[in-house]
Amino acid sequence: MGSLKIKIFSLIIIIAFVWIIMLFNAGPPKPVVLSEGKEVSIVQGTYCWKNFINNKCVDKISPPEIIANKKIIPFSVSPQSEININFKKAPIEGIEVDKWLSSDEIEVVKVQGNVFSVPKEKGDLYL
Repeated sequence: MGSLKIKIFSLIIIIAFVWIIMLFNAGPPKPVVLSEGKEVSIVQGTYCWKNFINNKCVDKISPPEIIANKKIIPFSVSPQSEININFKKAPIEGIEVDKWLSSDEIEVVKVQGNVFSVPKEKGDLYL
């Protein structure tokens, strides 16, 4: 009977250890992004994320390069429509959205809560 208790206790310790390691190594959660009520597929780019023990920044290629490399098909939205970014648990410091004008020129997009508006001008928009 004592051997069974030791095995159960050991299993609980192993599960707790694996769970803690996963928490410490977890990156940012993927949001659900909606445009005009339809879910938009997303690809994660460069990010900085703060977890329990450290801060971590991951630098990736630019959004236009990600789209080209992964052969992502762009989606169309109406001018001045709203894009909603929803997380299961809201980020503590809010959401920042950058608009890529060129490979070295970026403009910060104003986000109200978890919503921002698409520009009225036609063109490709990388966020």
